[in-house]
Amino acid sequence: MSKQFIVLKDGKIAYQVYGQGQHTLLLFHGLLGSSWLGDEWIQAIEQAGVRCIVLERPGYGDSSIFSIECVADWNIIFAQLIHALNIQSAIAIGCSAGAVYAYATAFAFPDIITHVWVLDGVPAVFLETVIRHYSHDDQATYNRFLVSPIAEIQDDYATWLEAFSEQQSDHPYMLNILKDARANHHIGMARESQLQIRPWGFDISAIQQPVTLWHAEHDAMVPYNAAQEMTQVLANSTLITAQDLDISSEQTIHSESISQGFLHLVEQLQDYRGAD
Repeated sequence: MSKQFIVLKDGKIAYQVYGQGQHTLLLFHGLLGSSWLGDEWIQAIEQAGVRCIVLERPGYGDSSIFSIECVADWNIIFAQLIHALNIQSAIAIGCSAGAVYAYATAFAFPDIITHVWVLDGVPAVFLETVIRHYSHDDQATYNRFLVSPIAEIQDDYATWLEAFSEQQSDHPYMLNILKDARANHHIGMARESQLQIRPWGFDISAIQQPVTLWHAEHDAMVPYNAAQEMTQVLANSTLITAQDLDISSEQTIHSESISQGFLHLVEQLQDYRGAD
């Protein structure tokens, strides 16, 4: 696979397309992410006969930084991508931090986004009813994101990512993700951390499309109770609890659940397509 680019008046967006099917998946990567997917996901996409578009959000990888003050500003960019990507309808999939943008896109483009899948996704943490389910330390971290200069957050992520990288394999997929996350001195990760805790700029409760929340009960990064709270916020949602995960390591539950949820969704689409 190789990246493609859409040039807009204020910059460019990098993306990759996996699969060539008629049904379109619009995948929003996590905080540590890019348009690169692992072999297991690629194989599942190809077997399901779907087309999966993975966009690198502003500041990540080879996408321009753009000017973004709240999450809803993403929709100004996405509106310029629809024609070039030939999207008539799509399922939006938000992985972890990508959930925020799956919600935003579904809100702004109800005629295009038919369903939303949120895989251990970041909830509406700017709402007191949601953030209260986070630990005291995590709430303090979000409050720091809200008031700290973005350059300070970038430096923090640079330090964290340096230590994290030493624990990762040298698989090209992971090396590519790490490279893209470091782009523009980690501006993508830093800015998104701020945008999550600010008001998003749209009414998430007004989303009418079905939203499926897939979440691990022991997820240490995004509390399960916060996902449960989102079913009270969203007008049309279902919560599925991930099963049969290795809970011996809290550090891997989050990523394992996301992968399990994605493969489950794609398998469902394959079964649906086979019934056509």
